[in-house]
Amino acid sequence: MAAHLEEEEQVEALKRWWKANGGSIIAGIILGLAAIFGWNTWNNYQQNQAQQSSDLYTQLLDAVGKKQYDLADGIAERLTGEYGGTVYADFARLFQARVALDQGQPEEAKKSLGMLLTQSKDSDIRHIARLRQARVLLSLGNPQDGLEVLTSKEIGDPGKFAGQYEEFKGDMYVALGREDEAARAYHKAIELRRDHAILDAKLNDLGEEASDLP
Repeated sequence: MAAHLEEEEQVEALKRWWKANGGSIIAGIILGLAAIFGWNTWNNYQQNQAQQSSDLYTQLLDAVGKKQYDLADGIAERLTGEYGGTVYADFARLFQARVALDQGQPEEAKKSLGMLLTQSKDSDIRHIARLRQARVLLSLGNPQDGLEVLTSKEIGDPGKFAGQYEEFKGDMYVALGREDEAARAYHKAIELRRDHAILDAKLNDLGEEASDLP
C-alpha cells in the first residue's frame, strides 16, 4: 500500500510540474522548430537569389557582347532592382556605365558610377567606379572635378589600385596644364609597378626621361 501511495504522489507531482512548466517546454520546442525551418528557408532563398542573379548576369554579358544595348539595359535594371544586395548588381551598374559610354552618353555613365560610389559595399568596386568616373569627367572636359574624385578623403587606402590612382592623377594634371605635378604622379605610378611602357610614353610627352625600372 505504501508503495502504491508513493507512486500516486509521484504522478501527482509530475502533473503539477507539467502544469507549471509544460507550456514553456512546448513553446521552446515550437520556437526551436521555427528557427530551424526559418534558417533552412533563408538559406534556400539566398541560394535561389544567387543562382537567379548569376543567370541574369550571364545574359547581361551576352547582350553587351552582341551590342544589344536595350536588352542589356533591361537586364541591368532587373539586377539592380530585384537583386540589389548581390555583387552582380554592382557589376550591372558598371556595365550600364560602359553601355552609356558606347552610346555617347557620358552623363548617364557618370550617374551609374556615382550610384556605385554611394551604394556598393565592395571597396574594390568603389575604387573601380571612382577611377572610371574620373575618366568620364576628363572626357567631359572637367579634369578638376576628376582630380577631386581621385583625391577624395573617402578613398582611404587605395591598396592595389594605388598605381592607377597616380596615373589618372597625372592625366588630370596634364589636362590642367600642371606638367610638373603630372610628371611626379607618373613617376610615382611607375614606382607602384604600373605599365611602364604607357607611362614612359606619357613622360616622354612631358619631356621627361623614361623609367629605367625593369
